[in-house]
Amino acid sequence: MYLNKDIVKEGNQILRNISARVSVPLTTADLNCLKGLYEYVVISSMDDLVKQYGIRPGVGIAAPQVGVNKRMFAMNAVDFLDEKQPRYLFAILNPVITYKSKEMTYLPGGEGCLSVDRPTDNLVTPRHYAITAKCSIYDFKSNKIKNVTLKLEGYPAIVFQHEYDHLDGILYTDKIFKSEELDQNIFPLFEESEE
Repeated sequence: MYLNKDIVKEGNQILRNISARVSVPLTTADLNCLKGLYEYVVISSMDDLVKQYGIRPGVGIAAPQVGVNKRMFAMNAVDFLDEKQPRYLFAILNPVITYKSKEMTYLPGGEGCLSVDRPTDNLVTPRHYAITAKCSIYDFKSNKIKNVTLKLEGYPAIVFQHEYDHLDGILYTDKIFKSEELDQNIFPLFEESEE
């Protein structure tokens, strides 16, 4: 598993490179990288393990964020608007987004990133509300790769797009706006609580 010291930070050219396709079958190095990404998103979803390992929580991490310019990432997102939906826990290889909805949304509190340490409070990143992507998913139980088509909407779609951008050398900070500057047709994914 990767630790905070392994995360490449904003300003490093690695985060700006366009990543190469991953060759299949996976090399040992690529498999180890993918496994480390997957373990990170699983462990960072558990408060006690976050504390134990001293890592930052994250719902996604892409290979460029650990210094590997390959088209792979891991995500562990839940649709918190519909808790009956399954967890979107994937180790993804060579994704291609084939559909993007015209409908746009954003997270009211803004996005965050393991590679960005500076505050971006009150700045939001417009994303397509729904996407379809063709990709390969590595199943660590069977140690097999499955080719799938994912149809995602809401929060899981936002997470996928954030990680996908990393593969093209794009950070969410490249796309941030003040919410009042957004087109009126771009809506918040949910209303921010006043706590």
